[in-house]
Amino acid sequence: MILVTGATGFVGGHLLPRLQGERVRVLVRRAGACPAAGVEEAVGDLTRPETLPPALSGVDTVVHAAAITANVKEPYRGAYDAINRRGTEHLVAAAKEAGAGRLVVMSGLGTKPAPAGTYMATRWGLEEAVRRSGIPYVILQPSVLFGDGAEFVAALARLVRGSPVVPVLGRPDARFQPFWIDDLTRCLAQAITDRSLDGRAIPLGGAEHVTMREILETIAAALGRRPRLVPLPLGVARVQAGVMSAVLPRPPLTPATLELFDFENATDLDACERAFGFRPRGFREHLLASGVEA
Repeated sequence: MILVTGATGFVGGHLLPRLQGERVRVLVRRAGACPAAGVEEAVGDLTRPETLPPALSGVDTVVHAAAITANVKEPYRGAYDAINRRGTEHLVAAAKEAGAGRLVVMSGLGTKPAPAGTYMATRWGLEEAVRRSGIPYVILQPSVLFGDGAEFVAALARLVRGSPVVPVLGRPDARFQPFWIDDLTRCLAQAITDRSLDGRAIPLGGAEHVTMREILETIAAALGRRPRLVPLPLGVARVQAGVMSAVLPRPPLTPATLELFDFENATDLDACERAFGFRPRGFREHLLASGVEA
């Protein structure tokens, strides 16, 4: 039995079709929340550890893709930590008690120790909970994701569509390595059974390194737009993100997102091929051939 957390989210929703033919249980906060066919639902909440044991009963492998991502406004003070770090601690404790034999875990590229109260600290805490669990694990650390429903591309596309002037965040030479969601789910599915990956945190990126300007130029070309791209220093962006997060329920930019612009979001171009044996899709090639929504 495979338990998938975050099955109603972007990554989990794309993963479930790859697991057809397997016995799959999904952790949901309310019954009927997961539209996928052929899966068993278990109602539970990562922030309420007493609800987790029934979900872990009989589970061999846990695929943990549940977290608040940086683009989402923190719903209450401390929510990032309560769900990302402490929620993962609750999950791995229940998995250990149930005798689960494997953890396959979603994190992100560049995850590292960070000051308490930051978004990165909660992502590092998630990874540390897994490493300390005593259960064999694989942690996947992809760069920003693209593909059907990816919020990273969708948010930038909204900017390009909505304004003739688009800000370019961060250092002009900072590199990203966008990773296709179907390539990520292929890696997740392989990690469920590939014991050669045990004990590793694996950085993942796509077939090319691109700057934020190049990302925006590609999105604009795919949309048939030609906006003016204007550099926006991170200091100014942080002020704007703080104000928007204070007054808007769904701000287009959050302080947590800006933490991910403080470092190079890229790894070796052959990282995916070395670990999983295939060459990932290129960001620019995909968007120009398939469009922003695909």
